[in-house]
Amino acid sequence: MGAAEGAAPQAAANASLPAAAGPAAAEPAAAEPAAADAGQRELAHANRLAMLGRSVAMIVHDALQPVASTVTRGHSAMRWLRQDPPDVTAALASLERLVADAERAGRLLAELRALASPTGRPRETVSLNVLLRDTLRWLDDDLRRHAISVTLELPDADVAMLAERAALHQVFVNLVVNAIEAMADTAPAARLIGVQLSLDGPDAVVTVTDAGCGIDAVAAPRLFDAFHTTKPDGMGMGLAICQRIVNAHGGRISAEAQPAGGARFTVRLPVGPRPQAAC
Repeated sequence: MGAAEGAAPQAAANASLPAAAGPAAAEPAAAEPAAADAGQRELAHANRLAMLGRSVAMIVHDALQPVASTVTRGHSAMRWLRQDPPDVTAALASLERLVADAERAGRLLAELRALASPTGRPRETVSLNVLLRDTLRWLDDDLRRHAISVTLELPDADVAMLAERAALHQVFVNLVVNAIEAMADTAPAARLIGVQLSLDGPDAVVTVTDAGCGIDAVAAPRLFDAFHTTKPDGMGMGLAICQRIVNAHGGRISAEAQPAGGARFTVRLPVGPRPQAAC
């Protein structure tokens, strides 16, 4: 039998087995969604690691602040106890603050570990009232050192939303730190930061204002661009990361110069359990 003659019976045999051919042909198509999901997870993880790497300066600031405060509180406690007679009440107050600072440092390290994790962090119900108070307490040493007064305006009712608490905390810390730095050349008596939380329809609105150098009209359009900075030692990532976090929560962030001087940053966040993208 020739080669051409043998091919015909074999083709006929193959044609009689359509059921066997079907699943084999379908396997690549079935694998495509799984491969796409895996690719999206890897991309999300890579983005999270990239954000972690670009945030080094901000992370170092946040990590050193509670560590430095812990040392300061410890020295204060020892100074109170070495007095004759010892001031036990003042020493205990310093030690209580020391423990609080150490706990803050531990939470920060846990948050950084979560940021580097390949899995997204779960959303939880976050009180914006509490979060803003905690943010200002976190930075109380910085505010005192720079002789800055702060006003905090909160609604009587609690304003809560589903969010990644650590991520939003990072946004508000960054905005307040920017306000502190913007007032480096402002007269001490005029250094004021205003933080306000209000409701506007379905949105919570947080504003952070300062009496600093304001926003240059030329730089304003690129204010939230990555790697764009007006600071000599800036990385140009702080506001870009803030925008990414706020957008991931379904919100918006904007900035404007105040007529009387200084800047105003506004963060609008949807209140309530709405589906959002992962940070």
